[in-house]
Amino acid sequence: MKAVKPSVILLSMVSLALFCYLPSAQAKDVVESSYHGQLGRCPALGGCGKGLGMLEKWDAFNNFSFEKQGRIKGFNKQCGECHTSSYRDPATGKTDCLLCHKTRDGKGKPTVAQCAKCHQRYAMLKRGDMVDEEHDIHLAVGMRCHDCHERLTDARSDHQFAKGYAIDTTEDTMEGTLSCTKCHEEKPHSRLDEGDILDSKHVTRIACVTCHTGRRPGKAIKSRTWNKFTEDGKPVTEMRNPGWIPKHKWYIGKKLGPLPILGATDLMAKIYPFNVVAFTWFIEKPDTSLDDVVIVPEVRAADANKDGETTLEEMRKYEKGKYEEATLVTK
Repeated sequence: MKAVKPSVILLSMVSLALFCYLPSAQAKDVVESSYHGQLGRCPALGGCGKGLGMLEKWDAFNNFSFEKQGRIKGFNKQCGECHTSSYRDPATGKTDCLLCHKTRDGKGKPTVAQCAKCHQRYAMLKRGDMVDEEHDIHLAVGMRCHDCHERLTDARSDHQFAKGYAIDTTEDTMEGTLSCTKCHEEKPHSRLDEGDILDSKHVTRIACVTCHTGRRPGKAIKSRTWNKFTEDGKPVTEMRNPGWIPKHKWYIGKKLGPLPILGATDLMAKIYPFNVVAFTWFIEKPDTSLDDVVIVPEVRAADANKDGETTLEEMRKYEKGKYEEATLVTK
């Protein structure tokens, strides 16, 4: 066996992404030609009476096609392949269990390969990092994902699993988080003398993953620009090459939403590793909540000289000033 670097597969990333509602190929036309309203979990209202497990965890996906409404060639993704809760077969109303349980009866425990099929599939969308036996000690000793991410006993939900801390998910509606101390002691370096770099004082201010996550073996998204497009209509995306080093920021480890940049004096804050992703897009007016997005077809149509980049001036002049207050933001 190759030398194994003790690392973990928790690496948070800041994401802003659009998702389409495209299930399996045989049901694709049915879904796109019918009305499927937005189904949100309404976290402020306690989940609107629904369970909070994976199979009930509906995201507010709408009936949107990147290729048709978005006119982005080659962006026809079948989101239902990974977002199992967002798609039920219109004919049966059921989720395809084989997406995770690839056995004849659909009752087998998911393999690492089955988990990785979704969680490592897209560098922008995954909630984690590249894993293999060479770079993760847990896999090297034969563990599987569900050994830690075990199913919780939750009378309200189906398929509720323990999960790590990711700042861009909807954990306020979920239950059951896990951490390194679920298996490892609170002070794993307590045998060291005070004054050593790994003494208890350092450990209380540095998250486990900061030291146990070094150079990353796979690629990761660095930026995506929604006012610059390739010849086939896809947004210009810059990737980090294998061997990239995470950014280290003070973070409390549980707060949701945009990256909470804290300071060394913030209570409970620790140094965590991040992949900081920059997204650029147009909003209709300045000083808004950033969600009044100018849709992609309009942005591309505003490219007056057809050079693949829509400038702020072009966007504001488009259709006699339709977006005269448009603002280009990068977050």
